Amino acid sequence: MERELYARFATCRVPYSIVVLIEQYGLLPVEDLPVSRSIKNRYQQALQLDQVPTNLLVPGDLYFPMQLLQIPQPVYGLFFSGDPSLLRQPMISIIGSRQPSPSHSKRLSFLRPFFESPFVTVSGGALGIDSLVHRLSLKHHQATIAVLASGFDFLYPARHAPLFQRIQQDGLLLSEYPAPRPVKKHQFLERNRIISGLASGLIIVEATRKSGTMNTAGHALEQGKDVYCIPGCPTEKHFQGTNQLIAEGAIPLLNPEEVSKSILMNVDKWESRLL
Repeated sequence: MERELYARFATCRVPYSIVVLIEQYGLLPVEDLPVSRSIKNRYQQALQLDQVPTNLLVPGDLYFPMQLLQIPQPVYGLFFSGDPSLLRQPMISIIGSRQPSPSHSKRLSFLRPFFESPFVTVSGGALGIDSLVHRLSLKHHQATIAVLASGFDFLYPARHAPLFQRIQQDGLLLSEYPAPRPVKKHQFLERNRIISGLASGLIIVEATRKSGTMNTAGHALEQGKDVYCIPGCPTEKHFQGTNQLIAEGAIPLLNPEEVSKSILMNVDKWESRLL
């Protein structure tokens, strides 16, 4: 399929299932599409666009992360601001609570080997642990990627505008939503599959039982990714989610330096699955 069609469909949020049909059979009359009226409208809008954004990565582009086509609910379009070449480097996702525990500083210091490594860190730009991951990466002159739940015209949270500007300059902002798309609650859950899907593994600093962090862990497990959790006191709510994941088979993160080396050794093996 031509690149422009991918870009048109991504801009208008046409579902990937329709894109697959077009890849197989070529452009179809809108009345032949087995979808709802609202999706048919998006399809028509895509074909009628006057122009498509230039800051968009689609399959076939040099830096498009092909691993995102292999996950459940595939992603075929990513809007970017910053350096897209970072998507060709080893990535590790690090996430955690929006309301961190009193010991969060020690827990992040424990992960220092991941901030002094060839990894590009991936997180969600949110309040709490996510923003601290980005800030620590920038502090250590390490590239970082923030995956957002809105378009670039509505960066959220607004208080992180200076942080997002720094990430644009020294890292990369990503979103599957076009610039005019405001933030909506369900989009946080949708973007979580990208945070886990980009990286070789997912590290969880801390999490309560019911949280967006646990949702991201679910995506990672569904994608076949390794999930690493820092254990915590079982009587403290901040660690009940991570402890639960460990009980269910997640890997306790006890030696960050060794885990970092191990993940880097397996990056080539992980990427070979895409070939």
